[in-house]
Amino acid sequence: MLKWLVGDLTKVEADVLVNAANGLGPMGGGVAGALRRAGGEEIEKEAIAVCRREDPQPGDVYVTGAGKLRARYIFHAVTMKRPGEPSSPAVVEKCLHSLLAKAREYGVKSLAVPALATGVGGVPREAVADAFARVLGPVTDLEITVVDVNREFIDLLEKALGCGGQG
Repeated sequence: MLKWLVGDLTKVEADVLVNAANGLGPMGGGVAGALRRAGGEEIEKEAIAVCRREDPQPGDVYVTGAGKLRARYIFHAVTMKRPGEPSSPAVVEKCLHSLLAKAREYGVKSLAVPALATGVGGVPREAVADAFARVLGPVTDLEITVVDVNREFIDLLEKALGCGGQG
């Protein structure tokens, strides 16, 4: 089931909070920086260690603890290999499929997902909203909440889903 809201991802309670990540682990700006600031430095330290061990590539998802956040895990969706690199709609779509597979593998029921790669990744919000609608819209076995601080992305998601009003 897909829901959406305008708000702060770090304040959402869910089994999983999703980070728009790089494949090296540093959590500097954007969603990653907000998660690190709210959840604690241990998230970034673990992310760097996991990346050294697993070498995740764009489209992959790796997992860390959630520190002080109200979640069990952070799923790091790798939208770019190195910090600050551009991403693409195809990488975002691969990340979404990887997120769903990882959620089912870990047996979690609820995920909170930001607008992946729309910040430093530079992917147009409309393309990301379309990918979210296409990949996440049909999901019925997981509770997925799309969270963005920007109302524009939520409006684009509603349009892509063919509905109006709040989710």
